[in-house]
Amino acid sequence: MQPKKAPPDANAPKELGKPLVPTTQINRIRFSPDGKMLVAACFDGTVKRWDVSGKEPVELPAITGHNGWVTSLAFAGNALFSTDSWGAIIASDVTAKEPKSWGVENAHDGWARGVSVVPGSDVATCGKDGFVRLWNLTDGKKFGEFDLKADVLSVCFAPDGKSLFAGDLFGIVRELEVPSGKVIRTFEAKELHRLDRIQDVGGVKNLMVSADGKTLFVAGAEPKSGGFVQCVPLMIAFDRSGKRLSQYKGVNDNEGYITDLAWHPDGYVIGTTSGQPGQGKFFFWKPGEAAPFFSGGKLPNCHSVALHPKGEIVAVSATNANSSGNGRVKDKGGDYPANNSPIQMWSVPKIV
Repeated sequence: MQPKKAPPDANAPKELGKPLVPTTQINRIRFSPDGKMLVAACFDGTVKRWDVSGKEPVELPAITGHNGWVTSLAFAGNALFSTDSWGAIIASDVTAKEPKSWGVENAHDGWARGVSVVPGSDVATCGKDGFVRLWNLTDGKKFGEFDLKADVLSVCFAPDGKSLFAGDLFGIVRELEVPSGKVIRTFEAKELHRLDRIQDVGGVKNLMVSADGKTLFVAGAEPKSGGFVQCVPLMIAFDRSGKRLSQYKGVNDNEGYITDLAWHPDGYVIGTTSGQPGQGKFFFWKPGEAAPFFSGGKLPNCHSVALHPKGEIVAVSATNANSSGNGRVKDKGGDYPANNSPIQMWSVPKIV
């Protein structure tokens, strides 16, 4: 007897319940390390919180204090670190009634692009001003800064905390020694950048290191044009010596940028993409394989992905339907409704 073949959707995630529908758009979502809370970095200057420990998510009072868009998030236990488009970093105890612990209003001159944490040790931020800065985890005192002289879009600690990766607009990633800032090596992913007439397009939008610390993932897109940007999602895997190992590349230039990444303990990457209006998906990709083993979700313009600590649930934030361009749908009163970012939970299939 011939063995039965697995159905085509055997590795496809399944929707879990109805989506959370916040009233604003979202840049980033993350689960707390204990898995009891989901938080969202929002365009309205707040960090929204949901208790997800029960059968149904329960929204909690939002964390306030940011003046601009909240751009990035990183957890260290119950401590949450958030940055914004006005250059601030805020540390918050997400379990406290008054969450804010400390803040630095001018951590960067202009946009603070990213934040990364070594639990129990250091916090790193990067910004449009070209600096990577190091902060004490408990009191926010700055103890290091490195001028990379380029718009730094992403930052990520190595798992051991001894070095830090910083990715810039031009597709260059520098591995910096902590706390000296000495450049240990560079990783070149120059196809993530394009000079289109007078416009620099692309850059290293996301950085991630595998849990064992052996593989660096450098992600963004291969731009085809400036202006109304057309680009193909692209992620390159490097070993720690700087050698290219493999890459994930999208199908066409409507798919846009890889907007966020998560590492699954079974050894694969979960990512989101956002491109032309209504274009977006999330995908599961095992390094070394030619194509993702899942790509889809039918979610327009996905901006972030968060993996639950148990590895069984993934949350994806997207954009509300019918929100794009000239085809945007009006409400019953004849007005264009404000955009928001629905968050859908999905089950994660067990990959053998």
